[in-house]
Amino acid sequence: MSIKFLFLFSPNNSGSTIIGQYLETQTNGYLPPFGNNEGQMAPGVRKIMRKDQWKADHDMPWPEIRDAWSDLARQAGKDLFIECSPPNILRVTSILNSFGEEARCLFSIASPYSFIASILFNYNTPPLRPPMLARAAESWVLRAQALKEGSEAHPEFPRMRYEDFCEDPTIVNRALGLEVKARETIAGKGNDPLSEIMDLSPRHHAFLSFSEWEQVNAVLSKHESLMEFFGYSLIPGQLLIEKCAETPAMFHSGLIRRVQWEQKQSRAKQK
Repeated sequence: MSIKFLFLFSPNNSGSTIIGQYLETQTNGYLPPFGNNEGQMAPGVRKIMRKDQWKADHDMPWPEIRDAWSDLARQAGKDLFIECSPPNILRVTSILNSFGEEARCLFSIASPYSFIASILFNYNTPPLRPPMLARAAESWVLRAQALKEGSEAHPEFPRMRYEDFCEDPTIVNRALGLEVKARETIAGKGNDPLSEIMDLSPRHHAFLSFSEWEQVNAVLSKHESLMEFFGYSLIPGQLLIEKCAETPAMFHSGLIRRVQWEQKQSRAKQK
């Protein structure tokens, strides 16, 4: 059985897990059950793909990886492998050259504001200091630049924003020419399960204060053309908070997440 591949090129913390789960429902393809549904976490390739995965000059042995992925799909009785590992955004051209006509792809990205709040919550510990905010903003810039370069090098493949997907998931079907199929509830991530597709931007925006968002904007303002490439623009901190307060449940959830995050420090001191 010849295996085809569908690559979702998307930064981490930008909705790739949910989009991958949606793609599974629309294609009946094989979505790896490892980690957050990422091929890089498959037992047969994990040691290879998790080494220096965020170093742009470190390429992967794609023929070996392709064989391992193909075996997994065949074992599941599938002829399509859906791959959503975020570090792949650094290797778009080498992947597409290696997988050839058997591969197609979709580029996706999320708002820098959602990305920044998400990585602060998930990968950082309090207290929150200006350098932490700057690093988080610069992280989005680096990933967005890599995605932009990949997209520009392969304009034949579609590009979308995660927020637009949440508003209308069938944007994926139109982009890839897929028939719209009824879908069951999605599983979400293990640490934040969701039963439906929804835009969590208000929750993310409520995680930081007015002044903290302004510190983020000080970095993003140097990269407005990059933001504009993906259809984003700078939003003043006060406006971010005002807009997310229009959805009280999400706003409240974001405030709670900040309190929970701040408590990491006090729990650490008690140990």
